Amino acid sequence: MYFPPLLKGLASRGLRGVDALLLLAATMLVATAAHAFQAPAAGDLGYDIYDIVVNQGVKGPLGFVGGVAAFLFGVSRLFSNIMVGIPTIVAAVCLIRADTILQTFGMMV
Repeated sequence: MYFPPLLKGLASRGLRGVDALLLLAATMLVATAAHAFQAPAAGDLGYDIYDIVVNQGVKGPLGFVGGVAAFLFGVSRLFSNIMVGIPTIVAAVCLIRADTILQTFGMMV
């Protein structure tokens, strides 16, 4: 089994894959809860930047046109190079539906 140079010393002392898996599981059990993202209110620090980037960019006509262009590019590449086409289509759909995805992540947390 290959270990990076940093972990070679640990591997020789007994750190195996099972130990690393148990350490990861323990870390996940101890992790704290995440908080949902909340848009800044008008007048807050950074609201102008948020308004330009998110409201007028991603949710606005620029985001929609960019998403449609990426979707069309992905469809055109789907038949010639599927490894470029599928991720491009997925990213385009995520760009078009970014506000809904953000709200869904907020509800899950």
